[in-house]
Amino acid sequence: KQCNHHRVREAVVSTQSTGEAAKMMDSVLTWRKENGVRDLDFSNVKDKESPLKSMFYRGQDKEGANILWVQPKYFDGTKRREFEQYLLWLVETRPGAETSSQITIALALDGVGLSEVDVEYIKFFINLFMYYCPDTMKRMIVHNMHWLLNGVWKGVSVLLSEGAKKRVVFLKNQDIHAFIAEENVLTCCGGPDPNCYKPQ
Repeated sequence: KQCNHHRVREAVVSTQSTGEAAKMMDSVLTWRKENGVRDLDFSNVKDKESPLKSMFYRGQDKEGANILWVQPKYFDGTKRREFEQYLLWLVETRPGAETSSQITIALALDGVGLSEVDVEYIKFFINLFMYYCPDTMKRMIVHNMHWLLNGVWKGVSVLLSEGAKKRVVFLKNQDIHAFIAEENVLTCCGGPDPNCYKPQ
């Protein structure tokens, strides 16, 4: 099996011993092979109407980390595997990936109810950043989550370590400005930037 020093760094940073790091590396490499991570390529997805485009990079937070915006409202459960692969590809090709850069994830949950929630995809999402790319996520901003989703969060939060939980912040309305400058906030999170995904 082959790996690069960035994967080794992620494993060591997220564990407490070299033994644990070695086990994690083996698990990560096996998982990457099973998911064909190195062969993923969505660079030819040009259709702006594709629901996959509801996950995209735009702007930076106040600390200079690139922001991965996610609009779960447009998730298509019939194409879960494609969404999972596209997310993997976005993480692999993130700006600054060659230097193990971290990203801020902004979940725009305004208008998202129980009918738009796919628990299996949420589990994949969490496992990706918890176990397989453990040092990639700098922070996850959960914006305007409806109280009806509290039960869903409680169910999936058990998958997170205490350290990971501390990187998840729940914000309402303009509270997002504490982490992202107002001019960089998308309209779907109450900001002035109109570059949200919105199918015609």
